[in-house]
Amino acid sequence: MRRLLLWSIVLAVVLAYPLAVVAGGTPRFPSRAECVRPAIEDGDIEAVFGYFDSERDAVVVRDRALASGFIGTELESNGCGRVRVVVGGIPTLEVGRNLAEEARSVGFEVTLERAG
Repeated sequence: MRRLLLWSIVLAVVLAYPLAVVAGGTPRFPSRAECVRPAIEDGDIEAVFGYFDSERDAVVVRDRALASGFIGTELESNGCGRVRVVVGGIPTLEVGRNLAEEARSVGFEVTLERAG
């Protein structure tokens, strides 16, 4: 009898946990738009040279940016399944806007985003 009670408790826990987790709804993943966080104030800004579905495509843009003189350009996974080409450590929006303008002059479309 005691063994039956123990197995009943184990079974209840095994069934209750998944039901409790699913009761809150299925996990929600951010959309691609939600993964972009525009910079709206100074401090810890990144210049983003683009988002790519494959690392190979991102490497081409990173290498082109480096060849154009944008030192520190690197690849980052953005947590939404895409690869970003970024230059980080930009202290102010003014510095970021100047970098973006320079990048546009050599054919890049750069956006300024909050780091992280």
